Amino acid sequence: MLVVLDDAGHADQVVPLLPGADGCAVLITSRTLLTQLPGARHIDLDVLKRAEARELFTGIVGRDRVEREPGEADAILDCCGNLPLAIRIASGKLTGRPACSLRVLRERIEGESRRLAELRIGDLSVRASVELSLRLLPADALRAEPPRPARRLHPARLGGRPAPRPPGRRGGARGRPTTFAAGDILVDASLVRLVATDALGEPRYRLHDLIRTCAVEIAAPLATADKRDAIVRVLSAWLDLVRRGTDRLPGGLLAAPRGTEPRRSLPDTVVERLMADAFGWFDVERDNLLGTVKLAVDWGLDELAWELAAGTATYYDHRCLYQDWQHGHRLALDAAEAAGNAPGASVLLRGLGQLHIYQDEYDRATRALESSIELCRDTGDKRGEALSLATLSTVSRVQGRDAEALDRVEEALAIAVGEGDRHIEAQLSCSMGVMRLMQGELDEAQSWFTGALRLARDLDDEHRVAVVLRRFSRLHDRRADPDEALHCLRQALATFEKLADERCAGYTLLEVGRVYAGQDDRNRVTPALERAVALFHRHGDRQDEVTCWQLIGDLEAAAGIPDLARQHRERAARLWQTIGEMNDTAAPPARPSSP
Repeated sequence: MLVVLDDAGHADQVVPLLPGADGCAVLITSRTLLTQLPGARHIDLDVLKRAEARELFTGIVGRDRVEREPGEADAILDCCGNLPLAIRIASGKLTGRPACSLRVLRERIEGESRRLAELRIGDLSVRASVELSLRLLPADALRAEPPRPARRLHPARLGGRPAPRPPGRRGGARGRPTTFAAGDILVDASLVRLVATDALGEPRYRLHDLIRTCAVEIAAPLATADKRDAIVRVLSAWLDLVRRGTDRLPGGLLAAPRGTEPRRSLPDTVVERLMADAFGWFDVERDNLLGTVKLAVDWGLDELAWELAAGTATYYDHRCLYQDWQHGHRLALDAAEAAGNAPGASVLLRGLGQLHIYQDEYDRATRALESSIELCRDTGDKRGEALSLATLSTVSRVQGRDAEALDRVEEALAIAVGEGDRHIEAQLSCSMGVMRLMQGELDEAQSWFTGALRLARDLDDEHRVAVVLRRFSRLHDRRADPDEALHCLRQALATFEKLADERCAGYTLLEVGRVYAGQDDRNRVTPALERAVALFHRHGDRQDEVTCWQLIGDLEAAAGIPDLARQHRERAARLWQTIGEMNDTAAPPARPSSP
């Protein structure tokens, strides 16, 4: 005998129906995982693969109709998310309407607001199926905060607006189950799927689009305040993780000051596990970082939006993720300005100013930084004013206005010293050394570099130490001590490579190339500069890429290889032309990196 038990609710329903004789089999389908049945073989059925979905759809609708409108067929399957029930309903509608084109059905189901209402025929309904699964859940699991996403956002409280979910195992609030306990219940109920384990060893879940749409509709009657509170709880936990992760990254001067939003901390043991590799955590959660900002903006949470956006700047800086950086900052800046949030806007404008410098967009950088300075002065943010002034001095220096750059650095340094901020003081002391070196005041430059190096070491800031050593190398080279210059650069390069800071590694390799070029050591110059070019090109740093090609071209010319020299110089000229078109200015001299 073969016994088929369809849509079994739980194991107690099944056990009395199991045959006791040999030679019998039982085929059970269930919405939930029936792990209590001894000797059962469990087969987890996911949605159909694309080819399988198309085969099912074609078998019901008819090959001729599908072949007449193949694009519409694919669009209908996309709307169904390859879910067999949804495909069965959609194809059934078409079977009952042989004169109806596939386009008409696609237009009726492509909008999420109408999709569930359309995906119903007779007793078959996607919404009814999902609602039944939800009704079978324990009340606590239904309201629990959801498990982690898999490359997409998912609803807070399953039926809320899409929200990223912070990782980790933690106790439930107000008697709710732990995150993983709730996740297990939702997985067992086939409402979410455990699809992978990420690089940090954490589980990743995915919620089907149609289930999400149904859950959002079911949650719509909930009070807005309740839904907003759920979003704030989720985002405040993200904010705490972003801050803790940033604190473990090197070179944290781009880290934003703390705003007024409360943090919701995960247990220290969870945080320690996740942040054992802070870069790895940010890399894994990269997609969700922008999602948190978008969610905060959508809900009018401007303070959370700017803190989340600004909190990622240090990570974006090290990874040179300029597109993510700009997108998140722009979203949050629009929200902060609309809400009159001057402190948040000033921080975001400063971050955008630094980003524009990296992208050689100096006019945009100037506008952003001048606006940031004005807002800092209005709100009394001395630290922010010093940082924005220091960043603006870089623009002045790059564009050849050395006196203006020096004035801005001195003003920023005076503010930093007055505020007792030794980290900014170390940065700006190094900048003063650079300015004095450019003016030919070598003893003054050495004094500033030495002071900056001492401060950075006292602060145990290895990234700042490496930056100062890179700058200090120029002074040694000017004093005809290339061995000491290279010694400084090798130390700096080792630190930048250890910290995975490719941009600063590129700057250091450029300096190595300059030192070898001064010694006419072509065999060592070219490899260093070619490594630097690869890094600058990958991160869109056109001006420093130009500098490398110019140096290589000069060396080829000096070595009597005019064809290669012309090729490299022409490449540099093309890049200069691109930069000039972007900034509507003449090509400035080779750009020094930011302080």
